[in-house]
Amino acid sequence: MSYVRQDIASMKGYSPGLQPEGKDQIIKLNSNENPYPPSPKVKKALKNLVAADLRLYPDPVCFEVREKIANLYGFSPTQIICGNGSDEILNIIIRTFVQPGEAIGFNEPTFPLYRILGVLQGSKVISQPLIDPFDHPCVPASGLKVFFLANPNSPVGFGYPMSLVGKLVRDFKGIFVVDEAYAEFASENALQILREFENTIVVRTMSKSYSLAGARLGYAIGSEKWISEMFKVKDPFNVNQLTQTLVISALDDQDYFKRNIAKIIATRDWFTQEAGLLGYKIFPSQANFIFIQPPQKGRGSKFYELLLAQKIWTRFYDSDGLRDGVRMTIGSRGEMEVVMGVLKDLLGEWKA
Repeated sequence: MSYVRQDIASMKGYSPGLQPEGKDQIIKLNSNENPYPPSPKVKKALKNLVAADLRLYPDPVCFEVREKIANLYGFSPTQIICGNGSDEILNIIIRTFVQPGEAIGFNEPTFPLYRILGVLQGSKVISQPLIDPFDHPCVPASGLKVFFLANPNSPVGFGYPMSLVGKLVRDFKGIFVVDEAYAEFASENALQILREFENTIVVRTMSKSYSLAGARLGYAIGSEKWISEMFKVKDPFNVNQLTQTLVISALDDQDYFKRNIAKIIATRDWFTQEAGLLGYKIFPSQANFIFIQPPQKGRGSKFYELLLAQKIWTRFYDSDGLRDGVRMTIGSRGEMEVVMGVLKDLLGEWKA
């Protein structure tokens, strides 16, 4: 006899990809982490932490963090909720707005956690395929309580123009979630759309742009009435004191943040151009990663293995539309120069 829910037993769980073990020197480009350390203010905050304070529970509503984010983007703290990474925020959204048996939707390829969270909450999951060149999402006209749009898209990296996103939001009769995990690397974002349409929720994270993946903080910005309902669903003390302290320090150093973003974008654009000249196909990216395909079609798995043999870790997706390439995080300029050398060395593989 199995005590496990049938939908859980038949579901494939989320796979975060390879994680380092031991001290092998690798170029880790498989998790979209920031190649640069957090702000020096974060390091200082770590040194100044008082261990005795950890006996107390953290602020259950993350008020100072929410106030910092609100001031940064021109919202009220009452329009913001924080979570243990944006993964928890996505979970809270489904639990708040979708009854078991009601439907959520998204286009694929996209962040695979949307499907998993929907199944976990007993939701119907409706997905529609995106076709290369991935230039127009397909949003069902009715029947969905929540629609998730990853913009910029993961794992491909393209971004939709805000003129298009605004039209999709306006026409959708439900909660429209714009997942902006990589928005700081893009030329546009949905914050103005959020101000215009009450059914919009924007989700962001401190993991990528602020180099705080290990601290785990995500947040949502939305209408005060929707955010207040989400507060009923979240765990009481979902963000620990250490994370709150580090995030506040990182948000206080916008100059450092902007310099790092600029370096990553410059490296991304340089690498995209140079790899393209070698014959590799890269979709124009608005994120801190690229989806890169070797010159010979249908060799994505081989490409992944060849890079892995050179201790360059990327992400291969064995799914429709993605088997021809790998997702590659943009590392430091030095790391990407090493990768570029490997791409040149591999050119003979694609002529065989």
